[in-house]
Amino acid sequence: MDAVSREEKVKKIKDMFVSLIWFSTRHFSQWLQTFGLTAPQFFALASLSCHKNPCTMRDLTEVTIQDPPTMTGIIDRLVKMKLVKRTRSEVDRRVVLVQPTETGVELVKRINEEASQEALKSYQTLADEDLEALEQSLYYLLRLQVSRQTSLTGDALDAEVQKTIFFRDDPIHFIKVNDESSLQQPVES
Repeated sequence: MDAVSREEKVKKIKDMFVSLIWFSTRHFSQWLQTFGLTAPQFFALASLSCHKNPCTMRDLTEVTIQDPPTMTGIIDRLVKMKLVKRTRSEVDRRVVLVQPTETGVELVKRINEEASQEALKSYQTLADEDLEALEQSLYYLLRLQVSRQTSLTGDALDAEVQKTIFFRDDPIHFIKVNDESSLQQPVES
């Protein structure tokens, strides 16, 4: 049996990671169709539902990684479905604010509950030790990705990873805070 080089192992890990992302995204997108939503619609609606306050279209485009015309179309469809509503800023009438309706919030809650139940079923065959090993491996991969995007190390890196884990609790707030902190950091020459 030939020894596998480090380069081949890293390539295999990267390929499995990309395949996992693709497969999971595809499965999730198909599953969302049972609720009448596309993945971009769900991510916009879920982001709004977590945020608790109306937000700008710019906030939504940044957190969902959509361009403005695409986000406008997504919000148009969610408004027609009565899942979000648009208002104007009282400070600057040119600014359009978007927020979920009660129906939208309830739909996100139902989707999240069903997704949690599906996850429990999916992982029921794993022993507690296997779940622990998987959690540690995923934490390491997330830590690796965060370290690639920042210059943080040690405890500061672990703190940033913990913040990233809770990204889904309020992605709009997370993006705003990280954008503001990156603007405040001095640029090294």
